[in-house]
Amino acid sequence: MNTSNLLALALFLPLNILAQTDSTRTDTSAERGLEGHRLELGLSNTNGAYAQVKDNDKDGNDTIRIELKRKLVRIITSNRTDVSTADSAAERLAQARRERRNAFTYWSGIEVGVNTFLTSDGRFGDGPKAGPMLLDNLRSRWISINFMEQKYEFGSHHAGFFWGLGLEFTGYHLSENVRLAYNGDSTYAVPAAEPQFTKNKMRQIGLRLPLMFEFNTKRAPLPTTVSGCCENKGGHCARKGNFHFAAGVVGSWYFDTMYKQKFREGGETKKVRDNGRYNLLPYRVSARAQIGIGGWNLFGEYGLTPLFEKGTAPEVMPVTVGLTLIGFN
Repeated sequence: MNTSNLLALALFLPLNILAQTDSTRTDTSAERGLEGHRLELGLSNTNGAYAQVKDNDKDGNDTIRIELKRKLVRIITSNRTDVSTADSAAERLAQARRERRNAFTYWSGIEVGVNTFLTSDGRFGDGPKAGPMLLDNLRSRWISINFMEQKYEFGSHHAGFFWGLGLEFTGYHLSENVRLAYNGDSTYAVPAAEPQFTKNKMRQIGLRLPLMFEFNTKRAPLPTTVSGCCENKGGHCARKGNFHFAAGVVGSWYFDTMYKQKFREGGETKKVRDNGRYNLLPYRVSARAQIGIGGWNLFGEYGLTPLFEKGTAPEVMPVTVGLTLIGFN
C-alpha cells in the first residue's frame, strides 16, 4: 500500500468513528436537517477519503455507504414494524395483573340453584304465612349468567373488592292447583278444580350487580420480567387448591315478569301466559355469601327486601342456594 493510500486511510478512520458515534445519538435526521437524505462516506484513489450527503433510497430507508477500493459497505436503517406499545414491559405487566385478578375472582360464569322464600313463621315456601304462592321448592329453579366482573385488589393480593353484572332467571313453581290473581291492593290465589295444571309458575328476569369482598388463600405470582407469568405457577395452575370466600350484597332489577300455566284440555296441551306484575317488587337487594375451593363455588342469597310490594301479600323474604355450574375464568 503506497504512502498516499495510508494517508487517506488515516484520514478516513476518524470519520468512520465519528459516523459510528453519530448513529447512536437520539436526535433524528429531521432534527439535524438531514430528513430525506443519507450520509455517504468513501475512500478512493482519486478522491481520497470523503463525506457527502445524498438523497435517500427510493424506499425511504436511511443508508450509510462506505466505499472501499473493491467493496461497498452499506448500513441500512429503517423503522421496525413489529414493535407496538402493547409489547412494552409496563403493558405486559398490567396484562399479567388483569389475568391474575380474573383467575382469582369467582363471579363470572353460569350459576344454578333452588329458589324459595322464608315466611314470617320460619317456613320455606309453604305454610299458612306463605300467602298465595305455596311453592314446590325443588321445582322452583334459579339460573344466573354472570358475564362481567371487575376487581380491585388490596395490598396483599389475597383480598379484594369486586363488582360485576349478570342476568338472572328466577322461577317460583306453585304446588297447589290454583290460579293467581291480583288487583291494585292485593295478590291472591283462586282454587281451580279443572284443569289440572302440569306447570303453574311465576318467572322473573332481571339484571344483577354484586358488590362483594373476596379473600383467597393463594395468589398468582406476578412476573419478574417481561416474559410473563412463570409456567405452571400462574393462572389456573395457581388456582388449584385455592380456598376462597366472598360476602357482600347483590342488587337486582327485574324488567320482565310472566305467569305461566300449562295443562291438557280436549286432548291437547295448552299454555296460558300473563305478563302482569302481580304486585311483585320490581327490585331486590340480597345479602350473598359464597365459598369454594379451586373452581368450585357454593353460594347462598337471602333477600333484604320482600318478594311482594308492602301490604299486597304476606311478607316473605326470597332465598336462593346453588352452585357455579360453569366458571368463565
